Amino acid sequence: MTNATGMNGVGLVTGAASGIGMATVQALLEAGVRKVLMADCNPEGLEKARASLLQTFPDAQIEVAAVDVKVEEQVQAMVAQAVEKFGRIDYCLNAAGVAGAGMKIAETTLEAYENVININERGTFLCLKYQLAQMDKQEPLNPGPRSQRGAIVNVSSILGFRGLQTAVAYSTSKHAVVGMTKVAAIDYTGRQIRVNAIAPGWIETAMTAPPFAHALLMHDTRPERCPTARPGQPEEMADVIVFMLSEKASYVNGTTWQADGGVLVT
Repeated sequence: MTNATGMNGVGLVTGAASGIGMATVQALLEAGVRKVLMADCNPEGLEKARASLLQTFPDAQIEVAAVDVKVEEQVQAMVAQAVEKFGRIDYCLNAAGVAGAGMKIAETTLEAYENVININERGTFLCLKYQLAQMDKQEPLNPGPRSQRGAIVNVSSILGFRGLQTAVAYSTSKHAVVGMTKVAAIDYTGRQIRVNAIAPGWIETAMTAPPFAHALLMHDTRPERCPTARPGQPEEMADVIVFMLSEKASYVNGTTWQADGGVLVT
C-alpha cells in the first residue's frame, strides 16, 4: 500500500515539457510524489514547466534533463541522473513522441519515416531498457502483496489498434509500442515490475494541431464522431496513467488502456 500521503516513490517522465507528460508530472505530485525527473528534448520548455510546477508544489524536488530519446547514451544518462539524485526510480511514463507529416506511403521519404520510428519506437525501447534494468536491481518500495519494484506506462495511441490514412510511420510506431509493452510485462513477470500502456484518442495537445490534425479531420477519429463527442484533455490521460503506475493497479500488467472517449468501440 502507499503511505498516508499517497504515492511515495520517485517519478521519471519523458515528454514532460508539455501535454500528457507535463500533466502526468502534476498528477504524480498531486498523488504525493515529491521526487521527479522531467525529461524532454526542449530544455526551455522543461525549465518553464518546472518553474510552474514548483509554484504549486514548493516542497517538491524536481530535476530536469534535456534528452533525445533516440540517442542511447542520453537515455542511459537520464536514468543514471535520476538514480544519482534520488536513489531509485519507481514510476516511469514514456511519453516522448512525434506525429510526423501526413503523407501517403508512396510519398513518404525514408528519412521522414525513420524519424518517427526512431523517436516513438526506438525511444520507447531505450527508455524501457534502462528503466527496467534499474528497477530489477532495486528493492520493492513498500511491504505487502501489492508492493512493486517499479511500474512503467508507455504512451501508444488508438492508432496502435487501427490505421489512419497518411500516418504510416505514426501508426506503425504505436502498434509497436503495444507489442513492446506486452513483451516487457512477460519478461519481468515475477519481479514485481509492471509495464502497461495507454492509448489516447484525440487529446488537445500540440501534437493534434495541424498538419496531423488535418488527417484526423478526414477520418472517423475526430472528436464529434466519438461517443463522448469532444476531445480529451491531457489531465484526463494523466489520471489514468497515475492509477496504472500506483499500487492500486497492482494486478494490471501488460495491457493497453484505451482512453479515447469510446472511438474504438464504434
